[in-house]
Amino acid sequence: MNSITNFERLLNHRCDIYHYQSVKKDKGYGLSSIEDGYPDIPDLTDVKCHFHAETINVTQSEPHQDIIARRKVDFPLDTDIRLNDKVVYDGLNYYAEPPNNVRNHHITVYLQRKGKDSYG
Repeated sequence: MNSITNFERLLNHRCDIYHYQSVKKDKGYGLSSIEDGYPDIPDLTDVKCHFHAETINVTQSEPHQDIIARRKVDFPLDTDIRLNDKVVYDGLNYYAEPPNNVRNHHITVYLQRKGKDSYG
């Protein structure tokens, strides 16, 4: 008998997760600086997840419109996802809001994408 749970069947998408980090960069001449950002290679690859429907908000501001998309995403409980992590799914970059542990069963995170940085 196959022991896949109903929740595991729900996780029909895959994504990559990049942890936000501070990196010391050598600027030459004995100088260095601390830069914040994401690594070139994902920290977690091919992570099981489920992306719910996308909510898109458009706000008009001068000189252009701001489009912000927000999605609810479910992950297995043992997934290492953190605030401000970058999640790449289907060629789009999303950024994590605070993760929520749902009754020690799974993790739900709202992800946002906006502006020109939305595309990987």
